[in-house]
Amino acid sequence: MKKALFFLLKLALTGACLSWALKGVDWSSSIFTKPGELAWRWAVPGVLLAGLTAVLTATRLWLLLRAQNIRISLLRAIELTLIGNLFNLAAVGGIGGDAARIFLLIRDHPERKLAVTMTVLFDHLVGLVAMSLVFFALTAGRFDALASQSVETRGILRFSWMFFTGGLVMVFGMFIASYPPIHDRIHARGRHWKIAFLRQLPLIYDVYRKKWRHGLVALLVAAMMLPIYYATFWCGARVAGSEVDPGPILTAMPVVDMVSALPLSVAGLGVREKSLQVLMEDLTGMAPDVAVAASLVGFLFTLVWAIPGALLFLHSGGKATLRAIRRMEEETPPDVSAAD
Repeated sequence: MKKALFFLLKLALTGACLSWALKGVDWSSSIFTKPGELAWRWAVPGVLLAGLTAVLTATRLWLLLRAQNIRISLLRAIELTLIGNLFNLAAVGGIGGDAARIFLLIRDHPERKLAVTMTVLFDHLVGLVAMSLVFFALTAGRFDALASQSVETRGILRFSWMFFTGGLVMVFGMFIASYPPIHDRIHARGRHWKIAFLRQLPLIYDVYRKKWRHGLVALLVAAMMLPIYYATFWCGARVAGSEVDPGPILTAMPVVDMVSALPLSVAGLGVREKSLQVLMEDLTGMAPDVAVAASLVGFLFTLVWAIPGALLFLHSGGKATLRAIRRMEEETPPDVSAAD
């Protein structure tokens, strides 16, 4: 009951965010009223780029799982990614994509529950580091020029610099705390976690220090994937009739991606459109309706790949899998001290 109410609240917030994003659109001359003028020839590149994004995302997870000696095929990793994207984009039953991936991996590797869970979460940290590096690479040396447009853009960029810097510091601190000599020093004199599975976390994270090549290649794959993902929204802008160069879109999208990841709406709808609208209007003078259309069309390109995800999910058991995922989410973390 609580989950249903929470999901309904999120749907209401999604509607409010979309209304907020569309508020500044001049409907009398908006691209939304002229679907025949959309340049649909850019749709095929956009869909293909979104598909390549899914493949590279799966490759990143596959590499991180291999570091933990959790062996799956790359095709299986792609299947898990597409199913996870279905849950993230379509909000199936209020269950997140991480829960779906974790459940399906645990079903295949029941003896590695904690390692599977933490690897899926560590995958996000790799994505955060890659996004931070891409953002810094695109804005370093250009911050004053980028932030000189408006108070909103300046505030967004400054917050982004603080957010991404803090993220890098957090990830670096986790590796330091997981290094065995330092970890043993922190927990000297018996000051260990009382809950067994928490004692295993530093050991799991330290795997990526020992097998740093897997982590480094996963980071490079993530850094290569992000511009490809952002380019889907550039294709969305071209569909909407904009002649904008890829550069401003690539600069804005790490910020947009970060803001839209906040749990305010389903799949970031509305939040992503508004933040892209503000940034593109300042950086390129793009009309609000074109910026919103570019974001919605780019989202549509990614949503296309939820279709094979849905087919794969139905093949994996459908409703029975949904019930099992819900049960897994309700369970307390098990004592897996002997499992890994």
